Amino acid sequence: MSPLSIVAPLKRFLQIAALAIVVASGMAGTSLPCVAEELKTVKIFFPPLNFGWTAGYELIEVAEEQGYFKKYGLDAQLAVVPWDQYTVALDSGALDFAPFADYAYFINALDKGLKAKEIVSSTLPFNPDTAGDGLVVRADGPIKKPEDLRGKKIGTQWPSFSGVWFALDWLSKHGVAKEDVQIVPVPQAQLQQVLDQGGVDAVIAYAPINIDLVRKGYRQLFSVADIAGRFVTRGGTMASEKFIAEHPDLVRAYVSAIADAADWANAHPAEVIKLGLDKGRLDPQYLPDLYTKNGSKDYTVLRWARHGLNNEQDLAFWLQLVEHASIVPPGKYKPTDFYTNEFNPYAKDSASAN
Repeated sequence: MSPLSIVAPLKRFLQIAALAIVVASGMAGTSLPCVAEELKTVKIFFPPLNFGWTAGYELIEVAEEQGYFKKYGLDAQLAVVPWDQYTVALDSGALDFAPFADYAYFINALDKGLKAKEIVSSTLPFNPDTAGDGLVVRADGPIKKPEDLRGKKIGTQWPSFSGVWFALDWLSKHGVAKEDVQIVPVPQAQLQQVLDQGGVDAVIAYAPINIDLVRKGYRQLFSVADIAGRFVTRGGTMASEKFIAEHPDLVRAYVSAIADAADWANAHPAEVIKLGLDKGRLDPQYLPDLYTKNGSKDYTVLRWARHGLNNEQDLAFWLQLVEHASIVPPGKYKPTDFYTNEFNPYAKDSASAN
């Protein structure tokens, strides 16, 4: 079967930077027979990150490797787009599907005018039993608890992204208001240097930087995996309302493939990690810490949304979080404004999802 491809460079759109496209090989599916009819090409967002440690695209990889995309008639192509441009790319039609859309981030984007829906829960959920990015401080410094951050500076690569809101939500639960801290932009590669030099008092570190820092002895005060205190779906794949209206068949095919991939992943979590290693997406030097706590190699703690279904209770949690952070006005939206399970073959199971 043909490999999962990454499309050729896209032209400039809406006067933003050109999309960098990288060709990937060796991702041939083997499990299901290819459909007889001609496959229909769809463009799927992929971030411009080091392929050796990128996490969050497990179900995309599983759907290709197990033949689910082809089962439903799709030729899946990955389009590499900068993080801060992928909603623009989706809105312009340069992308068809944008995975890794955190619900919190999506709510903000929709409030700012993006006309889209979350169509399937494809991102690995947050789970207190698993590892997660978060707030990191110097082990030998004075910051030992959330209250110690009052009046301090927190560095991050992306001050307007949902990782900041997660940290601020955690701080607010410990009596530290967002007005009590200052968010400072710091390039990801310079987080440790700026932290060591005292330019900031804490950093919001994403993998693999957070893994490297913790291994060096820095203290992680907060992990996003603990944000809800329970298993909570984090986000999924968004598609523009225009694309949904014009290509419902492609949306249904993509959602069906991800639903099958989610169920396979839940039955074979360790094999999901092995697949990432075999394909070169995961760098063994960051395992198992990219997924599990305390050096555990027990990947059975990993769990994806059942059937890839969006969960209304979880959307309510995220809506409350962004309302509390004053990202959107209270009462303006309801959870069902942000997603649809219409194209999921298991939609009838929505009420009992997860």
